[in-house]
This record gives sequence, C-alpha cells and structure tokens, in this order.
Amino acid sequence: MSNLAYTADQIRAAEAPLLDAQEHPDQLMQAAAHQVFRVARELAAKGRVLLLVGKGGNGGDALYAGAELAMSGCNVDAWRAFDTAQPRALEAFRNAGGALVDSPEGDYNLVIDGILGLGGAGDLPWTLSFNAPILSIDVPSGISADTGERGANHLTADYTITFGGWRLAHALAPECGVQLLADIGGLAAQLATSPGTPIYRASGPETAWPDGITQLGTPTLGTSEPGFYDDKYTGGVVGIRAGSGTYPGAAILCTAGAVAATPGMVRYAGPQALEVVRAHPEVVATDSIDSAGRVQAWVFGPGAGTDADAARDLERILGMQLPVLIDADGLTLLEKHAHLRQQVLSRGNPTVVTPHDGEFARLRQALELHGAHRLHGTRELAEAMGCTVVRKGRATIIANPDGPAEVVDIGSSWAATPGSGDVLAGVMGARIARDGAERLHESVIVHGEAAALAARTEFGVAQTSASDIARRIRAATAKLS
Repeated sequence: MSNLAYTADQIRAAEAPLLDAQEHPDQLMQAAAHQVFRVARELAAKGRVLLLVGKGGNGGDALYAGAELAMSGCNVDAWRAFDTAQPRALEAFRNAGGALVDSPEGDYNLVIDGILGLGGAGDLPWTLSFNAPILSIDVPSGISADTGERGANHLTADYTITFGGWRLAHALAPECGVQLLADIGGLAAQLATSPGTPIYRASGPETAWPDGITQLGTPTLGTSEPGFYDDKYTGGVVGIRAGSGTYPGAAILCTAGAVAATPGMVRYAGPQALEVVRAHPEVVATDSIDSAGRVQAWVFGPGAGTDADAARDLERILGMQLPVLIDADGLTLLEKHAHLRQQVLSRGNPTVVTPHDGEFARLRQALELHGAHRLHGTRELAEAMGCTVVRKGRATIIANPDGPAEVVDIGSSWAATPGSGDVLAGVMGARIARDGAERLHESVIVHGEAAALAARTEFGVAQTSASDIARRIRAATAKLS
C-alpha cells in the first residue's frame, strides 16, 4: 500500500459508499476488528487482554476483536469508558466469553485502545496508565488524527493499527508508536481517488507482521554511486557560506554533512576557510563568495552571523540564479530584513528555508501569520514566503508554496543535539546541488537514520553529538540504498 495519509473527512467520505454496500450490519467494522485481532494475537499470544471501549465504532472494533481473541483462547476483559458500547459488538463479545470490568486496572499482557479513534482529539476525562503494551485503533485516544496535537490526558500507544490509508497523526505524533496499516473492504481503492499527504518514517524497528499488514517504514533510496561518465563537477557542486569567529564549529559541521552526502565537490566561502580545510582537506575553500567558483547550489546561514556583512552575503547569494538553502543565522536575517524576504518571494529559482520551531515562530511573527497547528502553519509560511519550508523536529514537515506537503517521522529524537541542524543543512544542500530540490525528504531521512546509528553503542543507545551524526551519514545512506 502507499505512503499517503488522509484527513478524517477524507476517510469518512471513502467509507460512506462501503457502508452503504454492506451485506449485513457491521460488516466493515468486523473486517477492521479482524485485522486488530491478527495484530493482537501477535502481541499477546494467549495472554490476558484488556479492551478500552468507547461508545462508537472504535469501541465496536475493539469488542469484535476481543470476541475473536476470547474464542482463540485469550482471557479478555472490557472496560466501557462511557458506560455504554455498540450493542451488537457488545453482545458478540459476551457470547464469546468476554467479561466486563468496572475499572481499567489489573495485570494484562496487552491493552487495546478503542475509546475514541478517528474523532478522538482533546482531553480524556481520566488519566490512564498501564504496564502493558498498548495497541490503539486508528489513532491513540486524545490525539487529533489530522494535526497530531494531544490533549492534556491522552494515551501513548506502542502500536497503532489503521485501515485503508494512513492518518496524518501517524507521522505528526510520536504517541502513535509503531504504525500499522491494513486494507478493509476496498477502502484503499476508495482513498486512492483522493489527494493524500506523503508521510515517511526514518529509523525504527522493522517487524514481520501477518500478510496484508504493512508497517510505516523507511523508503529505499536510489543509488548514490557516480555514473560512468561522472566526475567531481557533475556529482553536484555545493557552496557553503557558514561559520564565523563566534561559531567556527558551524562551518566545520555544515561542510562535514555536505562532504558525506555527495561524491561531487564542496566549496566553502567564509571566514573559517583555514579551519575547514584542516578538518576536511577535500573541501575547496576561500574567504569570499566572489572567489568561490562555480556551484550548483548554495547553503547559507549556520553560524554565519547576523551583521551587515552577513546580510550583504545573503543578498548576493539570493541574487544568483541557483537553488539556495537558508538555515540558522540566515533565518534571523530574513526575520529582520523585509527586503531579503521580498527577494526570496520574487526569486525564480528554488529557495529552501529550514527553521526549527523557535525560528519558525519568529518568521511567522515577522510575516504576521497565525497558523494554528504545525502542518497548517508550515503550509501557510511556505505560501507567504513563496519558497519551500522544511520545519525541523521529530516530525519534520516539508511544505511547498504550490504543492502538497510531506511529513517525515524521524523515528527517534537523537538528532536533537547542538550542531545537528548544521549537518542537515550540509547534507540537504549537497543533495540539492546533485538532484534538485524535489526530494528533500530523502535528506531528512538520511540525517534521521544517521542520528539513530550514531546513538548506538555496544551496550545499547546513548546520547550522541553532531560530529558523530556527520560521521554516520555515509553508513545511513548505504543502509537506506
């Protein structure tokens, strides 16, 4: 199945004709429940299972799945969260030998969350905590399916299973855990007629599941090997303007990311030319943009400073007929100088800005934007600036001014360390120079995978650093290719 995610309204619209065509009541619900049962059996074997049952279709899914689990030899209890439940599913559950309990307590091998599901945003009225793994149906209760926003009281799932197509929350909310997808009643074909949002996952465990159940995983990237007739100039030449006397490390980290990401040439232009060459002798370095030589794309910003000289360098680069990536101090310059924002808006070549949430908020304030949630707000900024926005974070959002957004679940938070964004800017700039600005999600995935690899030790995982992440870019690229 595809990697496209859909809104709750799209899911409901696709389900409507299937519900109308049912041969018997609850046919689609029972099909969904059977897929829940198949996953639950993998997770719980024949142990004790607790169902958290809501009053709607999500609770019905849980009860029908619980009936199958009970008939397969599991000891299954159900707690009705709102003192009511879908009547036919409840009858099937009782007839199969399932038991109702007065409170969601006890020792269990698995908890199945069927409280709210697709419409389950906002606070839960209780605080629920379990020592067992949680399998949520559609999305964890208390998590918005469309935005990934969580209520003050919500469930954090170890696994989430959904049907037909992914929900946006599966990439936007780490509370979904391992995301699983199964088709029911031709729902995937119905959804295929609607525009979806591509979502990806960077690193994470890959597990074998029963046939027909897909895990949201990492896409395979194309080869990075140079072609038969390629040389150092045709593999993508990237120019880096980064670093300053205050932040010399930013120049080294950014060029490290670029060197690891491309077989082509990396050119550095800036005040840290000597230090960059000492760290990376393969880099062609100079102290000024004008003497840098020909490049296919520029990266501007990590540690570059925000003074008048830096602003002039950014203005000079934006005037070139080349793709430009702007990060860190470059974003501060855009925030402070309206004429630079206007220059971005009027460019005829690709421009990519890569803010983290704090930088994003300052840019949004400078443009007087008021986007509500992360996905909508990122799209709004991309449209207002007329460029591509890569909003960094555990859920990284890539929004274009005139096209669909993409969301990458990085799969871990090991990249949340100082200098990591400098490395990503170099990786992304090098790949833009080689391949253009159409597959930015691949750079995000490589960087996320490198962070996960860098956190591994012989004893388990532990904190890492930007330098370690840069050293793992090549391994991550090989693994994903």
